[in-house]
Amino acid sequence: MLTIPLLLIYVALCFSPTESSIDNSKANIQPQVTLRTWEQAIAMAKSFIAQLTLQEKCHLTAGVGGTCAGNIASLPRVNFSGFCLLDTPSGVGDGVLYSTAFVSGIHIAATWDRDLFYRRAVAIGKEFRGKGIHYAFGPMINMDRNARHGRNWEGFGSDPYLSGENAFFYTQGVQDQGVVATPKHYICNEQDTHRSGDNDDVVYSANLDDKTMHEIYLWPFASSVAAGAGSIMCSANEINDTRACQNNKTQNGLLKGELGYMGNILTDWMGAKSTVDPVLSGLDIDMPGNDGYFGDTLVSFVQNGSILESRIDDMAIRIIAPHYLVGQDQNYPTVDLDRNVTGNNYIINREASRAGMILLKNVNNVLPFNSSIDTNIYIYGQAAGQTTCGLEQTAWNANCGGALYQGGGSGFVRPAYAIDPLTALMQKGRDDHLQIRYITNQNDFASINRTFNDRGFQNAKCLVFISAWSEEGVDRTDLYAFDNGEQLVLTVAQNCRQTIVLVNSVSQLNLERWIDHPNVVAVLWTGTPGPEYGSALVDVLFGSYNPGAKLVFSLAKKDSDFGTDISPTGDSNYTEGVFLDYRHFDKYNITARYSFGFGLSYTTFSFAKLDISQANDDVDKNSPASLYKQHRMRPYNNFGHSGLYDPVYTVTFTIQNTGKYYGSEVAQLYLDFPAEAQEPLKILRGFERIYLEPNELKEVALVLSRKDISYWNVINQQWTVASGSYTAWISTSANNADIKLQSSFNV
Repeated sequence: MLTIPLLLIYVALCFSPTESSIDNSKANIQPQVTLRTWEQAIAMAKSFIAQLTLQEKCHLTAGVGGTCAGNIASLPRVNFSGFCLLDTPSGVGDGVLYSTAFVSGIHIAATWDRDLFYRRAVAIGKEFRGKGIHYAFGPMINMDRNARHGRNWEGFGSDPYLSGENAFFYTQGVQDQGVVATPKHYICNEQDTHRSGDNDDVVYSANLDDKTMHEIYLWPFASSVAAGAGSIMCSANEINDTRACQNNKTQNGLLKGELGYMGNILTDWMGAKSTVDPVLSGLDIDMPGNDGYFGDTLVSFVQNGSILESRIDDMAIRIIAPHYLVGQDQNYPTVDLDRNVTGNNYIINREASRAGMILLKNVNNVLPFNSSIDTNIYIYGQAAGQTTCGLEQTAWNANCGGALYQGGGSGFVRPAYAIDPLTALMQKGRDDHLQIRYITNQNDFASINRTFNDRGFQNAKCLVFISAWSEEGVDRTDLYAFDNGEQLVLTVAQNCRQTIVLVNSVSQLNLERWIDHPNVVAVLWTGTPGPEYGSALVDVLFGSYNPGAKLVFSLAKKDSDFGTDISPTGDSNYTEGVFLDYRHFDKYNITARYSFGFGLSYTTFSFAKLDISQANDDVDKNSPASLYKQHRMRPYNNFGHSGLYDPVYTVTFTIQNTGKYYGSEVAQLYLDFPAEAQEPLKILRGFERIYLEPNELKEVALVLSRKDISYWNVINQQWTVASGSYTAWISTSANNADIKLQSSFNV
């Protein structure tokens, strides 16, 4: 486990602009990892490919059959053993043994805690490295544009800044372990309906304008590039009527050109549909490679002049350079997908699990429970117990039920174990001498109704578990709970004066059928919390952990309030532009049930003394701006030369815990831009999760980079700082009612 003191030492080491040695030996099983700059890695890659024949260089560009999900072939003549590529993004996937099923992307994002973003990614990277896997297919950073998208659980929510911060620290956490991160799916892959066009199906085209592309969908990919990502996976859909993996504008123009990306682009499975166009448009690797478009096929296209050999060299360099970038040439483990390298990763997983649970409602502080008083607990719902079909459901089976630890599809990680809520609550009942009754068959209303006449029921606390599943390949049909969970809540609430609802959901859910019932006194959004679910939940319910997570999307009163939905046709028109989620709610004055960024705590906080000043990182090496840069520096960073990521303003304020519990608050910085920028009313541009003892006061500093205060100028084709007055708000959600402090600054 990487402790905070080690992290600080680690950051200091990584401040070196050239090479850095990272010592992970105490953290788990790894020896030193030497990281390099892109310039060093590219020079080494050029030296390596100078040894290769044309056919050998071409051979690198297509996947081959092998042990892993994706495999780059070995070249024995030059002692190159090839690469193993595997699905993640929440752990080592594709059904291997002895892997930690970490909390999902949507769950870790809800922690709003950069330290946890990074430490989870470190643990994921260690397991990949320990099994000898070279590439991790993550993070998944497509935006939560459509609430019904089947893969929302893999990503980081509906805001590009929050997604970008998650992408940045995921990329660095994985690559600091010597594993190549592969952000996906580039780009605008916000639905699974018609996503690929395979089997003669129509493929959808994401149609959007230049400003929307830059400010929403490209933003998290740009953050990954800045972090130093070695590989990026292109998507199967079209963008403005051209396939993503042969889209010259998005691959050569935006990614490799504008962002200065130096790694490789590989396809989502079967993403290539031809040879010449994808190669010339910037694609470097075809996966899984059995379609005959790349690999040895390229030799004849070079020989007939359709493709220049210099482009083949460029592809080969981009394929090999990440290998040197993250030090895979230094005693990298051999591939053994079933090697047990889980170590004590359950500890960070439990911490992330409880840190991502969101308290939405808590009337009269019914939570946390007091074991000496709240001794009579009734539990209802299939989502409280273990599934009847085992833990390996990559696709949903309505007959199985049970608690959900993650969603389905290629992002599913085969869990080594899983602790359901019912089991953990029973253990708590034994230890604290509680009376616990349960019914997990939520359609057995006869048995449910009988419990309401039990002796002592009138003083009971009733826990109602509901769930919603989604998976890759199919989008959700609606935003309601599985197996008529709404009726279960209403049935219990009509009879139990203290009903607490636990929402075990992959992403957005419509709560309106029951949320205002007077007997629904608390709601805890448990998300997709991984296999430590039960233990983490007990921590939260009984107060040994104070919830502090926040929503990463809005919860609407009506599904139509979102303003976007899955397109059933071949065109998905992003006509909302940059007005996504809370930005859309603000524009049309729509009141959300619970706003983006919302979440309660068992304690209370006060804010004061907001100040905004120009950054002074060049003067004071211990200033917030300087520390901000140091915490992000790695040898393999790719911040470019535009200064976009340079700190320009520091925003400081104080926060105090005014309650009686140790806990955390997420301070969120929203900006209102000058009219020139044509931006939404407020945009998230900073956050910090602050942990405080009762009565403790702390000064917090948030840093604004040049990009944070810029808009994409479609005329000048560059990021531009608007002239005029900016308004800054410190808030605890995107709801105006939660704004705590306000100030302005002129640029």
